[in-house]
Amino acid sequence: MPSVKYLFVLTSSPKDFFCEQTLVAIASLRVHNPNAFVTLLTDDKTAETLTGPRAVLKDAVDELKVLTLDEKFTPMLRSRYLKTVMRNVVNGDFLYMDSDIAIVDDLSIPDEWRGGIYAVLDFHTNLSKAINRKKVLNNAKMMGFSPILNDEIFNGGVMFAADTPEAREFFKTWHELWLYCVSKNFPYDMASLAETNYKFGYITKKMDGGWNCQLAYGNRFLPTAKVLHFFGSRIIDTRGRKVPESMNIFLPKILRKDFYTNLKSLPVTVNADKSIHINEYYDDVIAHAKDEFMYQTNKVGAAGAYIIRSYAFAKSLAWLYKKMPFLVKPLEILGKLF
Repeated sequence: MPSVKYLFVLTSSPKDFFCEQTLVAIASLRVHNPNAFVTLLTDDKTAETLTGPRAVLKDAVDELKVLTLDEKFTPMLRSRYLKTVMRNVVNGDFLYMDSDIAIVDDLSIPDEWRGGIYAVLDFHTNLSKAINRKKVLNNAKMMGFSPILNDEIFNGGVMFAADTPEAREFFKTWHELWLYCVSKNFPYDMASLAETNYKFGYITKKMDGGWNCQLAYGNRFLPTAKVLHFFGSRIIDTRGRKVPESMNIFLPKILRKDFYTNLKSLPVTVNADKSIHINEYYDDVIAHAKDEFMYQTNKVGAAGAYIIRSYAFAKSLAWLYKKMPFLVKPLEILGKLF
């Protein structure tokens, strides 16, 4: 068994681009961690769709685990189900990562993590300073959970979990609490994760922010980042419109929806060493994902980067492409000035 597994969870259909996102994430992992042992955990409905071009994802991983779930579960429920049970269906220590990420550095696990559970604070800050503080506390109260006494909420996008009895019990409790939330029509997993951490005496320890650099809030971690977490909500549909180079400052290539949807029709090669080759354009974007965001910071500064990586900016830019594409033109011109 490898010393650590790099774990991804996938719930997808041919109608979405989560399969392609996961392939891009794994490709980036292979660039910087060529010997990584990759595990993919998926559900039976998704596994049935991994045929044709989508089948390359099975070639890209070292281990595929498929769980049969209640056929009535929505895709969201399937995804959260897999995530909350992953510790108890995958053997060995693992580093779990969401698919809306790019790995940009070596992910060798520090010795001090062995035997523990590690994650990065949500928004890279304590709960008392978080922009969603009121929402988090209201959700906890609504579910009858603890008031989060340690002032810490962890982002579940990147998690290290050792294969220990305690970690398995932790995830068993997380899954049970998540199922309780589902019964209350609250299918999200962060409140149940926080309550589990409370019940286990706050055993989740903090990773350095670079292990889950949440780009909208973690600019200070970008220079030393290992994993860039850009969140699916920041991926923008450009509606098939040509995006000039001047827009790279506002819309890095890896944040464009067509970067993933176009991948559906491109040949992908998984080499004998498990490295992934698509074409020169894709390979370059994937290998140099950090450079695109460093370029933003270098051009507009930390304050400017915070603005153009925000959810509000992404939502506004997506709206312009959809409703008033002619208003994108001023941004294209502005981009030329930097």
